Amino acid sequence: MQGQLLVAHPMLNDGFFNRSVVYLTSHGDDGAVGFCLNFRTQFFLRDVRPQVKNGNFPIYEGGPVAKNQLFFLHTLGNDITDSIPLSHNIFLGGDFNELIHLIEHGKVKSYQVKFFAGYSGWGEQQLEGEMKHGHWLLNEPYDASFFTTDPEELWGSELSEVKTSYGIFANFSCDPSLN
Repeated sequence: MQGQLLVAHPMLNDGFFNRSVVYLTSHGDDGAVGFCLNFRTQFFLRDVRPQVKNGNFPIYEGGPVAKNQLFFLHTLGNDITDSIPLSHNIFLGGDFNELIHLIEHGKVKSYQVKFFAGYSGWGEQQLEGEMKHGHWLLNEPYDASFFTTDPEELWGSELSEVKTSYGIFANFSCDPSLN
């Protein structure tokens, strides 16, 4: 499932993962790891690293695990040493100092990298159990366009990709009394 998107089922009523879209960076016998793509925080890279020039890169809440650590996904490929290729021209991590250098010199655009405070993680067979219970819908993306989709529109967009009729849920409020 690495490189695929987990799309929260419209009926999932979970405090953190409600209406989330998670990009899976790894999946195996010992569990799975990913990052929520659509939970943008009020913070930017400049807020956690004030010395970085051009630090106007938003930080996303990647998940409920290790929220005090900063992670990143990018489309810069081998421009960042030690990057791990995933799929659809998306890479995980790499040399953070190289990335900061490129940012400071204006060689990276905000649509090329996503920073995350924390990550989403599942233990052995946990994700499979949640999928069996219908908490998640799985979507195989055609390309990396989801990476640059407006975070406020991503869940509805991916929901419609999974099943066209699910798209209507994107227009419903999280609070049923408002529907």
